[in-house]
Amino acid sequence: MPKRLLLALAAAALAIVACSSGSSSPSPTVSPGSPLPNPSIKKATIFVSVDGTPAANVPVEASTPKNTASPRPGTPFATEYTGKKGLTHFHNLKPSKTYCWVAIINPSFKSSACATWEVWQSSNIDLGT
Repeated sequence: MPKRLLLALAAAALAIVACSSGSSSPSPTVSPGSPLPNPSIKKATIFVSVDGTPAANVPVEASTPKNTASPRPGTPFATEYTGKKGLTHFHNLKPSKTYCWVAIINPSFKSSACATWEVWQSSNIDLGT
């Protein structure tokens, strides 16, 4: 008898859930990110680390890729050095552009990343190890 009682309770619970699923309460909505670049954000922040530790005095080169469909670093137009916290900034960037950054950690090790405006306008670019 206990199994029949459990089955009856389970069926009743499913019926209640099915009846309440048509309630008039609003469904949660998700707000998508901006479909356009923010023209007031012209700065990218680059973070460089070595084995998870912020790396100071590391040169970071900025460039625009020749092909945005398959971006690779191009000819550098600016070089900035990281500070004590491993951060550096590139200013006066064009809000709609894709940029690439290369951290020259030592002569035999470089770390690079390219990012569209959706990324560099909203988060740090992490380079290194």
